[in-house]
Parts: sequence; structure tokens; C-alpha cells
Amino acid sequence: MNNEGPAVTLKDITKTFGDFVAVDRVSLEVKKGEIFGFLGPNGAGKSTTIRMLCGILSPTSGSGSVAGFDVTRNAEKIKEHIGYMSQRFSLYEDLTVEENIDFYSGIYKIPQKKKSDRKEWVIDMAGLRLHRSSKTGILSAGWKQRLALGCAILHEPPVIFLDEPTSGVDPISR
Repeated sequence: MNNEGPAVTLKDITKTFGDFVAVDRVSLEVKKGEIFGFLGPNGAGKSTTIRMLCGILSPTSGSGSVAGFDVTRNAEKIKEHIGYMSQRFSLYEDLTVEENIDFYSGIYKIPQKKKSDRKEWVIDMAGLRLHRSSKTGILSAGWKQRLALGCAILHEPPVIFLDEPTSGVDPISR
């Protein structure tokens, strides 16, 4: 991550789909260490904005950077420097808890000698020690959410995007 400047910057970012304006000239700045949240009704463009910040969608116009990388020109670099937990579980239901963590370890290119320590850290952080061999598909929404968070931060990214991280989770897990 580029250590100079804010963690996230957007200037008049817009995303259209045909005639539909999903995000209309959003500007913001999030400093390193800050927690920033989007609030708004369904359809307000929150998830679309997050997808642009993650390099998943290209903006129609405007500019921005995440972790020092341009959102229009450096989408792949952004993906290497962020953690992203989508509002829909990004887990593989037919894999066990451990297998999901192992899969994401590979995606994030975690060095072999660090993989075991990071896996144990996720399992402990998420309270999944008793579920480590369980298929992810049988877990409750709360356990899946904890696992998804662990997988999103497995590689210790400098910027984390959580899209509706408590949606569908019981009050105690929240």
C-alpha cells in the first residue's frame, strides 16, 4: 500500500447502466485508520460504490484511489491490497471451514510458512474451532458471516470493505 495520502478517495464518481444512474457523483475521503460507513435504503448505490472501490466494476466517470491505486487503471492492484466481504456469502458451501480458508489462502498467495498460522488465527477469531471440519453449507448465517470475515482479512489487507456485514445475522452475532 502506498503510505502517502488517504486510504480511499473518490471524486465525482458515477456509475450508469444504460439510462439508469446507480451512483451519481459521489465524493469522499477516508483516512488510514478511519472506519467509514454508507447508510441508505436499498437501491441507493452503496454496493455499487463498494464494487467500484474494489475494482470489480469500472466507474462511468469520475476518479478515485484505494490504497494508493487508481480505481480505473489499477483494478487488479487494488484487489491485491483489500479485503472484501460481499453482502452475499462468498464462501463455497460444499467445502469445509478449513477448506474455504485454504482456498482463500491460495487466492491471496499467502506464503506456505504463514498459511497454518493464519488459518488457526481465522478459526480462533471466528470461534469456529468446533466447526473446522464442518461443511460450510450447514453453518448458521452467523457462523458463515464470521468465516467470511476471516477469509476477507486472512491476508492482512490494509483496506477492508464489508458490504452489509450483519445482514441476516442474529442479534447476538452482530
